[in-house]
Amino acid sequence: MIGISFYLQDPHAETQIIHAANLGVKRAFTSLHIPEEKGDLVKRMIRLLKLAEDYGMEIHADVSLNTLDHLGINKFTDLWPLGIKGIRLDDGFDKETVISLSKVFSLSLNASTLNEDELLAVVGGGVEPESLIAWHNFYPRPETGLEEEFFHEQNKMFKKYGIPIFAFIPGAGSKRGPLHEGLPTLEKHRLMNPYAAGIELIQHVEGVYVGDQGTEDNLLENLTAYKNLNILTIRVESRLLQSGQYKLRPDVSQDVFRLQNTRVTANVEPSNTAARSLGSITMDNDAYGRYRGEVQICKRDLGANHRVNVIGRVIEEDIPLLSLLKPGQTIKLIIE
Repeated sequence: MIGISFYLQDPHAETQIIHAANLGVKRAFTSLHIPEEKGDLVKRMIRLLKLAEDYGMEIHADVSLNTLDHLGINKFTDLWPLGIKGIRLDDGFDKETVISLSKVFSLSLNASTLNEDELLAVVGGGVEPESLIAWHNFYPRPETGLEEEFFHEQNKMFKKYGIPIFAFIPGAGSKRGPLHEGLPTLEKHRLMNPYAAGIELIQHVEGVYVGDQGTEDNLLENLTAYKNLNILTIRVESRLLQSGQYKLRPDVSQDVFRLQNTRVTANVEPSNTAARSLGSITMDNDAYGRYRGEVQICKRDLGANHRVNVIGRVIEEDIPLLSLLKPGQTIKLIIE
């Protein structure tokens, strides 16, 4: 599933919720223990949660032991009538509290810090594993995001017990303050194209949430198209290629991605038969006979070939998407 994040002090949160809901996004995350949040938080929270409820969106909230004082409420169960149906527990909650809260809320455990003994203590206390979510942190400060190997090791533990895993990618465009450095789970995703980061996570976890409020550049539209329809969007530069959907061949070539049904009977004169780099888009010319017109995307640097015309290239920011393509994948090429 794809989800958004909204924050109580963000003046554009209402617009963000409506935009996401209209795209079919039905899950959202918010944090109720961020020290920078100031002002009349309860009234603001009630308005946003009511809006989300009106649009059929389910809200999961990050809470800590300081949340009650922060919001001026008496107990965590007071969040339920406000529309919060799931809570994600930060560190510090004892086993008894965890088990008690699991009887009221959909419960998410901190997947980035929990060890197996702690997990077994929760499960051994009577909480069914399938009713839990393992939800990773996001990391505002650069250099503190999770190492990829550690991330996958943690995930193995939760998969062993059948617990679904959620994680964050940074937003596109607007980044949340005060640091404005993105809110990824994995450090490698901080400066990556957020869409590529999202596609990578979708292939490993059940829930991918945009940590920042920014969803510009059609981020949600493209992620939902991939999640629901298996269509991966790639932006390219080309004067000869048309925007549209193409399908990769199901057999995997070593050096190139081959686009099905692109061969032509009309002449394709040799032109720009230059060296091909990773991400180059090519078309076979007349010298390749029955292959003329076949469009390919290069997986690696290749030399010049007088039978192959270079007709464009994948934009640099979208190059990471190439490593995520699957055999038979439908791709949507957007001409920039």
